[in-house]
Formats: sequence, structure tokens, C-alpha cells
Amino acid sequence: AGGTGSLGADGAFGAAALAHVDLTGTRPENKKMEHVYLGPEYNSQEIHHLLNATSLKYLDFRGNPGKLLQETARRLVDGKVVGWFQGRMEYGPRALGSRSILADPRDTSMRDRINAMVKMREAFRPFAPVVLEEKMRQHYDIDHPSPFMLETCQVISNLDLPAVTHVDKSARLQTVNKTYSPLYAGVIEEFDRMTGCPILLNTSFNVRGEPIVCNPVDALSCFITTDIQCLVIGDFIIDRSPESLMLMQIMVKSHRAVKSKISHDVYTFI
Repeated sequence: AGGTGSLGADGAFGAAALAHVDLTGTRPENKKMEHVYLGPEYNSQEIHHLLNATSLKYLDFRGNPGKLLQETARRLVDGKVVGWFQGRMEYGPRALGSRSILADPRDTSMRDRINAMVKMREAFRPFAPVVLEEKMRQHYDIDHPSPFMLETCQVISNLDLPAVTHVDKSARLQTVNKTYSPLYAGVIEEFDRMTGCPILLNTSFNVRGEPIVCNPVDALSCFITTDIQCLVIGDFIIDRSPESLMLMQIMVKSHRAVKSKISHDVYTFI
């Protein structure tokens, strides 16, 4: 249940806490929340089965996660906007590396490109950076991890990061480590190895007005109907190809047209 907004996420926690008290007569254990990867996940077999049912061409990296990370980082270095779908979905108001769109934060045109191709929002709004936790102090004025992208701090990096820096030289930062997000941290490490930049642009994997993608069908639909250039979904990479996407675009648009004609009451009943 990601992308619910802070109010929705807090309300759900509160409801669960009340239910716990009603059912057990005791307060929930009060301890630090280490991560928010609490949502659904989909295994490689499920994703592979879905891809085989489409006309999409894909690269298969099952059994070779290192190569998957290298190929993803190479596409980021080449300036591609990447849809990233991995592991359990995030709970709460932020995309934190399970259902994310990733890009090179050093590209001066990247903010405008993503706003135009996916987010469809005001061009002046920057995106958020994600940095390797062990290198955060070199680039941001912060002395503690910020894994939930809920804190703003000043940018002190020697790198030029126009796509993820506010006009006042601040940024809403996410830090990441391998303990809870091994693949997410791994792709940033590969990007750092290739560029000397341990930072990526991270924004939620959705278009304006839609929730963050949850399942593989959502991810494919968003990829197909936007200008995202590459989709990394589980162990597979799909590069954008007009030929392979044409039929899928027609199918998705047809499905949405039919769905929009169903009344609310009928759709709820179904």
C-alpha cells in the first residue's frame, strides 16, 4: 500500500494499533522502524510468465544479478530514464527504491524531461536524490541516515546535481544501504563506479493522478503508455522499442476505454 500520502499512511498505522489493543489488550511494541518494504512482491517466475504473454522483447538476467545492475547503471549513464520495479512495495508516501523511476541527477535536462514524459507537472519542481549511506556526508549536510525521504538538508557536494537540487541549494534526501535494499544500493554503486557520482534521481513510478504502480501489470502499463525508456522489472530489462510497444499500447488504451465506460456501481460490484 505505497503512495498513500502521509495522512493515509499514518491513519492506517493508527487503525492497526487500535485493532491490536482491542484484540490483545496490550499496546503494540514501540521500536524504531528500520524500513518500509512491507507491501506485496512478485517473484521472477510470475514476472517471466507475464512477459511471455506479451509481444515485448526483454533481456533475462536470472541468476546474474551483478550483470543486471551493470546493465541498468550503463543505461542510466547513457541518459535513459529507467522504471525500476523490485522486491516488496514501499509502505507510505514515498517511492524508496522498490517502485521508482531512476535517472542521472547530473543531467541539466533531466528534470524537464521526466516532468514532460511521465509526471506532467510544473517544470520548475525538482526531484529527490538518493545517495549511498556511506557517502552521504560528502555530498549533504546531514549527520544521520535518512532512509524515508522525509528530511531536507543543504547540498554541499562538489558535483553539479541540477535535477535534484532546489533553488536554495537544499534537497529532500533519501539514504540507502545494502542491508534493506541490496539491489537498490547495488545499482547506485555501479553508477558511482562508472561516473564517480554515488547519487541518483529517484521519483515515484507513476504518472500524475495515478497511484504508484503496485504489481507487474501496473509497471508494464505505465512503461508502455509513457516515454520511460527502459523498464527493469525483477530479473528482466525491457528497452523501449516502437515496434514491440505498438500492439501493447493499443491493448492498454482499449482496456482503459472499456473500463472508463463502466459505472462506479457496476465496477464496484464486479
